[in-house]
Amino acid sequence: MVESREVRRSSLLPDRIAADIMAKIQDGELMPGDLLPTEHALAGTFGVSRNVVREAIARLRSDGIIESRQGRGAVVKPVSERETFRVDIRSLEKSGNLADLFELRGLLEIEAAGLAALRRNAEDLAEMRAAVAVLEGHKQFNEQRLEADAVFHRAIGKAAGNSYLFTIICYISSRLKETTRATSESYAKGDLVEITQKEHSRVLAAIEAGDRTSAREAMATHLQGAASRLNVQVKLGTSV
Repeated sequence: MVESREVRRSSLLPDRIAADIMAKIQDGELMPGDLLPTEHALAGTFGVSRNVVREAIARLRSDGIIESRQGRGAVVKPVSERETFRVDIRSLEKSGNLADLFELRGLLEIEAAGLAALRRNAEDLAEMRAAVAVLEGHKQFNEQRLEADAVFHRAIGKAAGNSYLFTIICYISSRLKETTRATSESYAKGDLVEITQKEHSRVLAAIEAGDRTSAREAMATHLQGAASRLNVQVKLGTSV
């Protein structure tokens, strides 16, 4: 049952309502097969019009989270039947979920680095070098570093030459930006900023050299370090 509460007027947006419903699905308050309350009931719960609720439900339907069934209404779909891949930021707070995400990154990005070493072109290398230059130019953790880190990983995904791989790496990178931002204070300790910069530089050097093995090893080291900095217990390596 969706808990009754009024969303503040500044948050009266369909995506906010969709996110609230999604959080209840992630938390198990709404289970696969459960019916969502009616549009009228949800409008009353959130203090919005039925049109706003209708748009929020449409977004959840588009994301493959729910489906409309004739005579029943909106039903929560089982994870196994959802057509889209989605990482909800709130779900990463649960034990093991962030480790699972880093393991997925290992499966994808280690191989992407290896492929990038074989397939990269001059434009790809220019994007990676520009991102690393930003990392080298900002010795304190800030938004510029955060975005440069994301750009670097996206450039590797693009250089790998697989459009599906590129798409999912971009998506995961965008999701992890929020997590990294929330734990930014950890990067103020010791020389962690310098360490992360060197990890990126090693990945870049291996890709520039066209060395697939070294690129995969450098990326595995970087991802393992990133996980450790977030206190995530996961074992990554080139055997992944």
